[in-house]
This record gives sequence, C-alpha cells and structure tokens, in this order.
Amino acid sequence: MNQVGWMCSVFTLGRISSGQGLDTNYGSIQVANVNRQQQLQELTSHLSHLVEILRLDRACQWRPNFERCLEQANSLLSSGFTREDHVDLAVSIIHVYSGGMGSFNDYAPCTYDPETGRYTEIPGTAEFGDFADKVYNAALSLRVVG
Repeated sequence: MNQVGWMCSVFTLGRISSGQGLDTNYGSIQVANVNRQQQLQELTSHLSHLVEILRLDRACQWRPNFERCLEQANSLLSSGFTREDHVDLAVSIIHVYSGGMGSFNDYAPCTYDPETGRYTEIPGTAEFGDFADKVYNAALSLRVVG
C-alpha cells in the first residue's frame, strides 16, 4: 500500500491517495485532505526521540511500551496502514497518559541521591517533557474519529 491519506468531513470518511490535494469547500462544510502518512512519520520521529530519552533511565517501566509503539509505527510506515491501524496505535499511546497516580504523566527521568536526599535529572533527559508532549499530541492528531 502506498502513501494514503484520509478525507474527513462531517458526512464522509473516505480513502484517498495522498497528493491529490483535495480541499473542497461544499457550502459551509470544509473537506480536508489529511495526510495520515505525514502524521505517522511525525509521530514516529517524536517516538524515536522519546525512546532515546527513556533508554537513559534503566529503571523506566514505560520504555518497553513506547519501544513497541515505535516498532508498530515503523512497521506501518513500511508496509502500509488502515484507519483502524492508526486508531489502534494512537489509543495504545494515549492510554498510558491517562489515568491517575502511576500513569506516564507521573513519570520523571531522575535518580535519587541518598547523600543529598534529592532527586536529580538524568543527564541527557532535559527534553523529556517536550517529546512526551509531542508524542501525545501527534497521537491525538493521528487518531481518526468517524
């Protein structure tokens, strides 16, 4: 399957090939060409950076989940995808951010220093928050509602 986009409107959800550039205004209803291939590439890039950061924390319980999501995203990029593939990937990412105590939102890449009694940031993880947000937002964008 080659690059595929999804055309979304109030009334339709149809498959279109990317590059057609459909952007048709039907009265007050806007139909947009959403390039899912590009969104998936963006998500994959952000996931790759996040996984690199998570690998710096050997005790990170979230790393295996994001590594699996990265593998799945790379597989979809290389072999093609359906709307359901996008939804499954997006939901598997968004799910770990939701919830109360113990969710990914509570994670911080740091170590405890018993001498000072303080937690310190693991070197190389300064951009963790930025990439965690980018992954979440890219997953939200990728999720198709319809």
